[in-house]
Amino acid sequence: MAIVIPRGLTQARMFIKHYVAVISFAILALVCLIAAIRFTSASFDYYQVRNILAAWQEQGNQQSPEEYQLAKTAIQSAVNSQPSHPLYQDLMGQVYEWGAIAGYEDQEQALKAAKAHYLQSTQLRPLWPVTWASLAMIKWRQQEFDQQMLTYLQRASELGPKKPEVHLLFVQLGMALYASNHPMLLRIREEFYHRISMGLRDAKSRGKVLALIKQYAANKRVCRWLRNEPPSIKRMIPQCSNSKRKSK
Repeated sequence: MAIVIPRGLTQARMFIKHYVAVISFAILALVCLIAAIRFTSASFDYYQVRNILAAWQEQGNQQSPEEYQLAKTAIQSAVNSQPSHPLYQDLMGQVYEWGAIAGYEDQEQALKAAKAHYLQSTQLRPLWPVTWASLAMIKWRQQEFDQQMLTYLQRASELGPKKPEVHLLFVQLGMALYASNHPMLLRIREEFYHRISMGLRDAKSRGKVLALIKQYAANKRVCRWLRNEPPSIKRMIPQCSNSKRKSK
């Protein structure tokens, strides 16, 4: 004997299925909306902090403690929203490094925090040379001239043969090591000379490389170091074309 399902019960079941489908779609749409809002907010925070940091890097410590706190709060919000985003981790490291240099944070703790965020960024994006360069810079700021520093320098060099940020890292570090007669210079000297040349060739780094040469009063020394470079490169350095001193 066939079982007859009342028409009203069938309609009720269809209504429930339709209701469940609508609710499920609404929940999915809400989740997507929340994710989109979080992504947009994090992106806004990222660009806000990047602009503040760019001003600091160009102008030095002219930014106020309030601007630093604004940057730190914004990038922390972005990291909390998307902790697996390598750019946010990298920028968080830059902010802590800024705090250490400007004296807005305890230097030792801030540098450790910066290093941790840079390392997290390299795990998420291991082939980005600038972050490896930033790690080498942290080791320099910590005055830790060891094998780990050389590893970071090697990674930056291998991954960023034409990166202006990597050129500047080697020029800054090399000049400082030469000025202090530090033995670490012997380990990076060849790459240091090469990066001076590359930094002068690149319009994005040329001005800062020339400023570093001037800062260390190294015109004649750099002329000797670049003696095998084309005249067009050496002519960029004031007094270089008139220097007749031979390399030691």
